[in-house]
Amino acid sequence: MLRKAQLAIAMLAVLPAAAAQEHIADLKHSLRIEYQYVRSGSIDFNDDQIDLGRTDTHVYILSGVYSLNDRWKIFGSIPYVQKRHKGALAHDPNVDFFAYTPPDLRVVDDGAYHGDFQDIYVGTQFLAVDGPLSVSPYISFGTPMSDYPIYGNAIIGKQVWEVPVGVTIGFTPYFSDWSFEADISYVFSEEVIGVNLDYWLLHAAARYYITPRFAPRVFLTQRIAPHALGWDDFREDADWDTEAGFHHDRLLRHAYLNGGIGIDYVVSDRYSISATYYETIDQDIMANIDSAFTFALTRRF
Repeated sequence: MLRKAQLAIAMLAVLPAAAAQEHIADLKHSLRIEYQYVRSGSIDFNDDQIDLGRTDTHVYILSGVYSLNDRWKIFGSIPYVQKRHKGALAHDPNVDFFAYTPPDLRVVDDGAYHGDFQDIYVGTQFLAVDGPLSVSPYISFGTPMSDYPIYGNAIIGKQVWEVPVGVTIGFTPYFSDWSFEADISYVFSEEVIGVNLDYWLLHAAARYYITPRFAPRVFLTQRIAPHALGWDDFREDADWDTEAGFHHDRLLRHAYLNGGIGIDYVVSDRYSISATYYETIDQDIMANIDSAFTFALTRRF
């Protein structure tokens, strides 16, 4: 069981772009270019830390917002992902199965980078409450842009459509240099071989404006997948030599709590930059993020 458990952890550290990107606080037309880097290499399993080799992920995201009026906006994002796995516990569908014949024999855990467009997202958001307390519900739709593989540590996504439905709540106290934001969404996901993959995605952040243009922040992000599979669904080695075993990177919970710090700086009326650094605080059936950072440039129109 332990050997199969080790093989099971494909590092899906790259969130769908609509979930990973910063939620936009204003209603201006804008374009955003973002770079993300994520490094992972171990998992906590039964109080032991297991070496999974090293996975490096580079993500390039183009996203934009168009305001229809003072209340409504539409948004979208397109990510390109490159990923590489080196070292221990590589996946190979050509040799990992005996009784079951995988439908896709492409190998991504060969030590080289593999890249493709991940999942495109489009959505709309409504500013329901404005003022010191703001409330903005939203809905979006994401679907894969390419036929990327779904078996291996270096896969770039799950190959499923998703419909996030959520709300962003912001609060800036009167006469305060602090601002707070919470984002709660329930993500409806395409089922895979009858398994419900819906999940909750939670984000909370606090900013302190040292100047009107410069604000450091701290944040937490959590993913909870209550209906996905766990280790109890793969007790025996034979459980992995099945269709479910081939799809395990899509079916397992991949729950996590990440924490980080960041900065936002308004360069001018048209340009702003941001950067973040984060790590894994806790996880369930997912590799630890050893380190990750993002850089982004936003152009307003």
